[in-house]
Amino acid sequence: MKILLYTQYFPPETNAPANRWDYFTRYLANKGHQVVVLTTFPHHPLGKIFPGYKNRWFYKEERNGVIVLRTGIFVSSSSKFWARALNYLSFSFSSYLNSGRVENPDLIIASVPPLTVGIVGQWISSRKRIPLVVDLRDFWPEAASSTGYLSSGGFLYRCARQRARSLYQKARVILVNSPGLAEELVLGYGISRGKIQLVYNGADIEFFESGNPEIIDKRYNLKNKFVVLYTGLLGFAQSPVVMIEAARILQKHKDIVFLIVGTGPKYPELERKVQDYHLQNVVLTGLRPRQEMPSFVQRADICLVPYKNSPVFRRNIPSKIYDYMAAGKPIIINLEGEASKIILSAQAGILIKPNDAQSLAQTILGLKENKILREKMGFCAQTYARRHYHKREIGELLEAVLRYVIHKS
Repeated sequence: MKILLYTQYFPPETNAPANRWDYFTRYLANKGHQVVVLTTFPHHPLGKIFPGYKNRWFYKEERNGVIVLRTGIFVSSSSKFWARALNYLSFSFSSYLNSGRVENPDLIIASVPPLTVGIVGQWISSRKRIPLVVDLRDFWPEAASSTGYLSSGGFLYRCARQRARSLYQKARVILVNSPGLAEELVLGYGISRGKIQLVYNGADIEFFESGNPEIIDKRYNLKNKFVVLYTGLLGFAQSPVVMIEAARILQKHKDIVFLIVGTGPKYPELERKVQDYHLQNVVLTGLRPRQEMPSFVQRADICLVPYKNSPVFRRNIPSKIYDYMAAGKPIIINLEGEASKIILSAQAGILIKPNDAQSLAQTILGLKENKILREKMGFCAQTYARRHYHKREIGELLEAVLRYVIHKS
């Protein structure tokens, strides 16, 4: 197969869509398929082009046997709506014009959001007369409304939702990473269940078993500390301030440290609160490479999955829970939904109230005092991940789905 993946996020970025397709593109390439990625220059989430890259009209490279075509984009560190809109639209413009450099793919996979990638992916599909597969990771504009970027009753919201419906109807297959997204496609958008395929992000067991926690101990002076870990985007959806408030409650417990790995729009606010509260029990590392994540997670005693209390996010399964489970770590999650179903079914952690720092602090203390329970949860987490979410098996499923799409074309 010759596969064109169209996505705005790709390594060396380390967010969920980049990690999802980093593994799957490498898997497909190792299986002998020709994989071309049409993307842009890495800049998320800081709004700055990564070192080693320069924003230009077009650039071609190869990563792990995958051909990567990068096209120009408007980059801004602003979190305002206009900046995001220009970011999305500029990539749409440059990527569409550069898509002509891709010769005769058998199909195109458009990874959404942003919705603009799906729309342009549909144009490319029509122009090249190849089937379109939509990889739906979240609903847009619903997610934009929940995080305050878009009014749910406005003209743009209604237009975007109508355009999304058209995209889903015209896709040959829609890949989703959670059952909740599949249900909403059927009930909220009227999409046939027959064209929806569940493809989880999955757990990279071998990768997360390879970590060296001693490196983290030395770098951040964590020896003999009880480490409460968060990794990933620090954005509006994650509502990360609750972790700082819990750290404030627990600051008298000198052996407990909150290790927060990542960055995003909320990072400056977290820094200010740590300074204002004079907290010595919080370590903010900023953005770190994906290759270091196994060492961070292996060092953790407990891992956190905070989320904003919104129905939109109840459908989502944050990819970090697979990372935590792959490493065999107990998890505290604060939002009931698809992610908490997995954690509770695996007996891998505890569900607490959303946006409740006191509940989070008390749960951390309870797990700290119960090593046997932590070890049981960690064992159950990894066992369940190995049995149900091993990435290698999910890669096999994805390959079979793509073969089916081409065969039916």
